[in-house]
Amino acid sequence: MNKEDIIKKIKEDTGCDEHEAESIFERALNDGIVKRHLNWNFIISMVIYITVLVTGMWALWRHL
Repeated sequence: MNKEDIIKKIKEDTGCDEHEAESIFERALNDGIVKRHLNWNFIISMVIYITVLVTGMWALWRHL
């Protein structure tokens, strides 16, 4: 879940406003209840996308 989804879930569960949900999220982040992780799916997808583009440009350059 991303930050917005977690804050939205906090608001639904507790019935608090945006500012209060944000402070609950920050407190949970500082206390280690919520941890940040890299989005490896996005990173791998971008690496594959860039590799395909570079390979295509290389193939066009070799063809010309």
